[in-house]
Amino acid sequence: MRRLLLSVAFAAALLALPRLGAAQDYRTMVVSQLDTVAGPIARSGFRAEPSVFDRDVVVGALAQGGSSMLELNLVGGVNYFIPAVCDGDCSDMDLRIFSTDSTTPVGEDTADDDVPMLNFTAPKSGRYMLAVDMAKCSASICYYGFRVYRK
Repeated sequence: MRRLLLSVAFAAALLALPRLGAAQDYRTMVVSQLDTVAGPIARSGFRAEPSVFDRDVVVGALAQGGSSMLELNLVGGVNYFIPAVCDGDCSDMDLRIFSTDSTTPVGEDTADDDVPMLNFTAPKSGRYMLAVDMAKCSASICYYGFRVYRK
């Protein structure tokens, strides 16, 4: 009886986990879109800047109307380019970046599209907050991703 209860508990735990295939699908889609824009960005003199995060690509999920603030460490006087993309259920996503000591954005892209891009020069070295806003999402959540480049 005890073994049967453990088997049932294990099966229930497995069912509660997100499906690996579904998780890979959104990530593959977002990373593939970022890889598509990497070539033209590199040809214009930018290079990937993975040191602002622990990884090369940042991927997240937000519901319709949801927002996320992410901390970045940037170098003053350096030109940064941050392209973002989202999955097929997203039709409008916005990006804004703020110095931690100001409410005025250093850069923003709030156009009605799903590929926001920031191109700005950090006024000083230090911490900045990147705001990601999911303005229009037709599913319960939409997945997004971005990379940080510097020149």
